[in-house]
Amino acid sequence: MKKYSKIFEVCGAFALGIGMLGSNVLADDLPSIGEMHPPVVASVGEKKVTVFFLKNNLKDKVQDEHVADAEIFYSPINSAKPSLNYVWKVEGDQIASVFFYDWKSSGRAGKSMYVLTKSKLSNSGFEGVTYSAMELSIIKNGDSLSVAFFSGDPSDPVLQNCNEGRDLAMGKNLVCAYKDAGSIKKYLATQDK
Repeated sequence: MKKYSKIFEVCGAFALGIGMLGSNVLADDLPSIGEMHPPVVASVGEKKVTVFFLKNNLKDKVQDEHVADAEIFYSPINSAKPSLNYVWKVEGDQIASVFFYDWKSSGRAGKSMYVLTKSKLSNSGFEGVTYSAMELSIIKNGDSLSVAFFSGDPSDPVLQNCNEGRDLAMGKNLVCAYKDAGSIKKYLATQDK
């Protein structure tokens, strides 16, 4: 009987979620949460989680308060206890790429997920876009898998605010060397010693 009550509980939660989504679709305003990037599956061995990138559509409606462009959540796949877990915020107009890198060096061994953002940048000195990569750790702890961002860890400056466009002050074009998964993975391999 316990088994069936759990199934009904999960089905009820699913139906509630569909109902809430339906009420948002029927409303005059846009839903407050959208998708910034399609979900991604992260895995270590047989353990898997789905990672969601949820855009906050209220950003333009809130004044005098900073609102992140999007937030990252993950949920275990095939878990007896379904949950939605917060990871961190995303700052950027769009997510250009999401990819994984397996660190091999003894000090960093493990799997990381990288989220590469792309944002328009326009000011008196520059016109173009800027790219930044954020590292999230994929952590296996016993039978569970989690995704974590460690805000205290310094970000690699080479992968932050890489500009591509026109430097108006110097009158020349700039090209970002790290604007896709392939170029960033090559760079990470040089650091993985």
